[in-house]
Amino acid sequence: MKSFLLLLAVLAVVTITDAFAAKDPSIDRLLGKLPPPEKFVDPAINDPLSRKVAAAAKAHKFGAALDASRQLAARYPKSLGAQTIHGMLALFLNRFPEASSAYHKAISLQPDFAGPYIGHGLAEASQQHFRAALSDFQQVTRLAPKSEVGWIGASGCAEKLGRRRESLEYARRATSVAPTSAGAWFQLARVEGVSGNKEASAKALARANQLQRPASHHRSR
Repeated sequence: MKSFLLLLAVLAVVTITDAFAAKDPSIDRLLGKLPPPEKFVDPAINDPLSRKVAAAAKAHKFGAALDASRQLAARYPKSLGAQTIHGMLALFLNRFPEASSAYHKAISLQPDFAGPYIGHGLAEASQQHFRAALSDFQQVTRLAPKSEVGWIGASGCAEKLGRRRESLEYARRATSVAPTSAGAWFQLARVEGVSGNKEASAKALARANQLQRPASHHRSR
Protein backbone atom coordinates (compact mmCIF):
# COMPACT_ATOMS: atom_id res chain seq x y z
CA MET A 1 0.00 0.00 0.00
CA LYS A 2 2.80 2.41 0.85
CA SER A 3 4.38 1.98 -2.60
CA PHE A 4 1.05 2.74 -4.28
CA LEU A 5 0.57 5.91 -2.23
CA LEU A 6 4.17 6.98 -2.81
CA LEU A 7 3.73 6.52 -6.54
CA LEU A 8 0.64 8.70 -6.50
CA ALA A 9 2.24 11.29 -4.25
CA VAL A 10 5.16 11.62 -6.67
CA LEU A 11 2.89 11.83 -9.69
CA ALA A 12 0.12 13.88 -8.18
CA VAL A 13 1.39 17.29 -7.34
CA VAL A 14 -1.98 17.97 -5.81
CA THR A 15 -2.64 21.12 -7.70
CA ILE A 16 -5.52 23.27 -8.70
CA THR A 17 -4.12 23.54 -12.19
CA ASP A 18 -4.09 20.94 -14.93
CA ALA A 19 -0.35 20.32 -14.53
CA PHE A 20 -0.44 16.79 -13.09
CA ALA A 21 2.46 14.32 -12.97
CA ALA A 22 5.21 16.80 -12.21
CA LYS A 23 8.66 15.29 -11.77
CA ASP A 24 9.65 17.28 -8.69
CA PRO A 25 6.77 17.61 -6.22
CA SER A 26 8.57 19.86 -3.75
CA ILE A 27 6.55 21.64 -1.10
CA ASP A 28 7.59 24.95 -2.67
CA ARG A 29 6.01 23.92 -5.94
CA LEU A 30 2.91 22.66 -4.20
CA LEU A 31 2.41 25.97 -2.46
CA GLY A 32 2.87 27.84 -5.71
CA LYS A 33 -0.14 26.18 -7.30
CA LEU A 34 -2.88 28.66 -6.46
CA PRO A 35 -5.82 29.10 -8.83
CA PRO A 36 -4.92 31.20 -11.86
CA PRO A 37 -6.39 34.70 -11.39
CA GLU A 38 -8.09 34.62 -14.77
CA LYS A 39 -10.05 31.53 -13.76
CA PHE A 40 -10.80 32.07 -10.07
CA VAL A 41 -11.27 35.24 -8.09
CA ASP A 42 -9.48 34.27 -4.88
CA PRO A 43 -8.79 36.99 -2.31
CA ALA A 44 -6.76 34.55 -0.22
CA ILE A 45 -3.90 34.80 -2.73
CA ASN A 46 -2.91 38.29 -1.57
CA ASP A 47 -3.50 37.79 2.14
CA PRO A 48 -0.34 38.05 4.29
CA LEU A 49 -1.19 34.63 5.71
CA SER A 50 -0.50 33.12 2.28
CA ARG A 51 3.01 34.54 2.38
CA LYS A 52 3.38 33.27 5.93
CA VAL A 53 2.44 29.76 4.83
CA ALA A 54 4.94 29.88 1.96
CA ALA A 55 7.74 31.31 4.09
CA ALA A 56 7.26 28.70 6.82
CA ALA A 57 7.22 25.87 4.30
CA LYS A 58 10.35 27.12 2.54
CA ALA A 59 12.06 27.19 5.93
CA HIS A 60 10.90 23.60 6.46
CA LYS A 61 8.77 24.68 9.41
CA PHE A 62 5.86 22.60 8.26
CA GLY A 63 3.97 22.64 11.54
CA ALA A 64 3.92 26.43 11.45
CA ALA A 65 2.92 26.34 7.78
CA LEU A 66 0.00 24.06 8.61
CA ASP A 67 -1.13 26.31 11.45
CA ALA A 68 -1.06 29.33 9.13
CA SER A 69 -2.95 27.41 6.45
CA ARG A 70 -5.65 26.57 9.00
CA GLN A 71 -6.02 30.26 9.77
CA LEU A 72 -6.13 31.11 6.07
CA ALA A 73 -8.81 28.48 5.41
CA ALA A 74 -10.87 29.72 8.35
CA ARG A 75 -10.56 33.33 7.19
CA TYR A 76 -11.59 32.43 3.63
CA PRO A 77 -14.05 29.52 3.85
CA LYS A 78 -15.06 30.00 0.22
CA SER A 79 -11.52 30.15 -1.14
CA LEU A 80 -10.54 27.18 -3.27
CA GLY A 81 -6.88 28.09 -2.89
CA ALA A 82 -7.01 28.36 0.91
CA GLN A 83 -8.83 25.05 1.35
CA THR A 84 -6.49 23.27 -1.05
CA ILE A 85 -3.32 24.59 0.58
CA HIS A 86 -4.68 23.47 3.95
CA GLY A 87 -5.37 20.04 2.49
CA MET A 88 -1.92 19.77 0.88
CA LEU A 89 -0.09 20.57 4.09
CA ALA A 90 -2.27 18.30 6.22
CA LEU A 91 -1.67 15.49 3.73
CA PHE A 92 2.07 16.22 3.68
CA LEU A 93 2.15 15.90 7.48
CA ASN A 94 0.07 12.69 7.48
CA ARG A 95 -2.93 14.33 9.13
CA PHE A 96 -5.26 12.39 6.90
CA PRO A 97 -8.70 13.11 8.45
CA GLU A 98 -7.87 16.82 8.46
CA ALA A 99 -6.68 16.62 4.86
CA SER A 100 -9.88 14.80 3.85
CA SER A 101 -12.00 17.51 5.44
CA ALA A 102 -10.08 20.33 3.76
CA TYR A 103 -10.22 18.70 0.33
CA HIS A 104 -13.92 17.95 0.78
CA LYS A 105 -14.49 21.67 1.27
CA ALA A 106 -12.44 22.43 -1.84
CA ILE A 107 -14.48 19.94 -3.85
CA SER A 108 -17.73 21.52 -2.67
CA LEU A 109 -16.46 24.89 -3.90
CA GLN A 110 -15.38 23.67 -7.32
CA PRO A 111 -16.83 20.19 -8.04
CA ASP A 112 -15.69 20.18 -11.67
CA PHE A 113 -12.02 20.68 -10.84
CA ALA A 114 -9.82 17.56 -10.72
CA GLY A 115 -7.05 18.63 -8.32
CA PRO A 116 -8.89 18.43 -4.99
CA TYR A 117 -10.25 14.98 -5.87
CA ILE A 118 -6.67 13.71 -6.09
CA GLY A 119 -5.82 15.04 -2.65
CA HIS A 120 -9.05 13.69 -1.18
CA GLY A 121 -8.41 10.31 -2.81
CA LEU A 122 -4.90 10.14 -1.38
CA ALA A 123 -6.14 11.07 2.09
CA GLU A 124 -8.93 8.50 1.95
CA ALA A 125 -6.66 5.74 0.62
CA SER A 126 -4.17 6.50 3.39
CA GLN A 127 -6.95 5.75 5.86
CA GLN A 128 -7.80 2.48 4.06
CA HIS A 129 -11.05 3.98 2.77
CA PHE A 130 -10.54 2.48 -0.66
CA ARG A 131 -14.13 2.65 -1.87
CA ALA A 132 -14.29 6.40 -1.24
CA ALA A 133 -10.83 6.87 -2.74
CA LEU A 134 -11.81 4.92 -5.86
CA SER A 135 -14.78 7.22 -6.33
CA ASP A 136 -12.44 10.22 -6.13
CA PHE A 137 -10.01 8.85 -8.69
CA GLN A 138 -12.86 7.91 -11.00
CA GLN A 139 -13.88 11.56 -10.87
CA VAL A 140 -10.34 12.51 -11.82
CA THR A 141 -10.47 10.21 -14.86
CA ARG A 142 -13.70 11.92 -15.87
CA LEU A 143 -12.41 15.46 -15.39
CA ALA A 144 -8.83 14.90 -16.56
CA PRO A 145 -8.93 11.79 -18.77
CA LYS A 146 -5.54 12.50 -20.33
CA SER A 147 -3.77 12.48 -16.96
CA GLU A 148 -2.44 9.13 -15.76
CA VAL A 149 -2.90 10.09 -12.10
CA GLY A 150 -6.60 9.25 -11.96
CA TRP A 151 -6.15 5.96 -13.79
CA ILE A 152 -3.26 4.89 -11.55
CA GLY A 153 -5.18 5.86 -8.41
CA ALA A 154 -8.29 4.01 -9.58
CA SER A 155 -6.16 0.97 -10.42
CA GLY A 156 -4.58 0.85 -6.96
CA CYS A 157 -7.89 1.26 -5.16
CA ALA A 158 -9.68 -1.31 -7.32
CA GLU A 159 -6.88 -3.76 -6.54
CA LYS A 160 -7.30 -3.21 -2.81
CA LEU A 161 -11.02 -3.83 -3.19
CA GLY A 162 -10.35 -7.16 -4.88
CA ARG A 163 -11.40 -5.96 -8.34
CA ARG A 164 -8.37 -7.26 -10.21
CA ARG A 165 -9.82 -7.11 -13.72
CA GLU A 166 -10.98 -3.53 -13.17
CA SER A 167 -7.60 -2.66 -11.67
CA LEU A 168 -5.82 -4.04 -14.70
CA GLU A 169 -8.08 -2.10 -17.08
CA TYR A 170 -7.33 1.14 -15.27
CA ALA A 171 -3.58 0.45 -15.28
CA ARG A 172 -3.60 -0.28 -19.00
CA ARG A 173 -5.53 2.91 -19.61
CA ALA A 174 -2.87 4.84 -17.67
CA THR A 175 -0.14 3.62 -20.03
CA SER A 176 -2.40 4.36 -23.00
CA VAL A 177 -3.01 8.00 -22.06
CA ALA A 178 0.57 8.54 -20.83
CA PRO A 179 2.87 6.13 -22.68
CA THR A 180 6.00 7.95 -21.49
CA SER A 181 5.03 7.89 -17.80
CA ALA A 182 7.25 5.57 -15.79
CA GLY A 183 4.69 5.64 -12.99
CA ALA A 184 1.97 4.30 -15.26
CA TRP A 185 4.17 1.43 -16.39
CA PHE A 186 5.22 0.64 -12.82
CA GLN A 187 1.57 0.35 -11.84
CA LEU A 188 0.84 -1.88 -14.82
CA ALA A 189 3.80 -4.08 -13.93
CA ARG A 190 2.53 -4.37 -10.39
CA VAL A 191 -1.03 -5.27 -11.37
CA GLU A 192 0.04 -7.69 -14.10
CA GLY A 193 2.23 -9.41 -11.52
CA VAL A 194 -0.59 -9.64 -8.98
CA SER A 195 -2.78 -11.12 -11.73
CA GLY A 196 -0.17 -13.79 -12.43
CA ASN A 197 0.88 -12.40 -15.83
CA LYS A 198 4.62 -12.67 -15.22
CA GLU A 199 5.75 -12.04 -18.78
CA ALA A 200 3.53 -8.96 -19.19
CA SER A 201 4.66 -7.73 -15.77
CA ALA A 202 8.32 -8.08 -16.72
CA LYS A 203 7.80 -6.19 -19.98
CA ALA A 204 5.97 -3.37 -18.23
CA LEU A 205 8.67 -3.15 -15.56
CA ALA A 206 11.40 -3.02 -18.19
CA ARG A 207 9.57 -0.17 -19.91
CA ALA A 208 9.16 1.68 -16.61
CA ASN A 209 12.85 1.33 -15.81
CA GLN A 210 13.78 2.49 -19.30
CA LEU A 211 11.65 5.62 -18.94
CA GLN A 212 13.03 6.34 -15.48
CA ARG A 213 16.64 6.46 -16.64
CA PRO A 214 18.21 9.95 -16.76
CA ALA A 215 18.05 11.68 -20.12
CA SER A 216 21.88 11.77 -20.21
CA HIS A 217 21.94 7.98 -20.15
CA HIS A 218 19.75 7.84 -23.25
CA ARG A 219 21.92 10.42 -25.04
CA SER A 220 25.10 8.47 -24.31
CA ARG A 221 23.82 5.29 -25.92
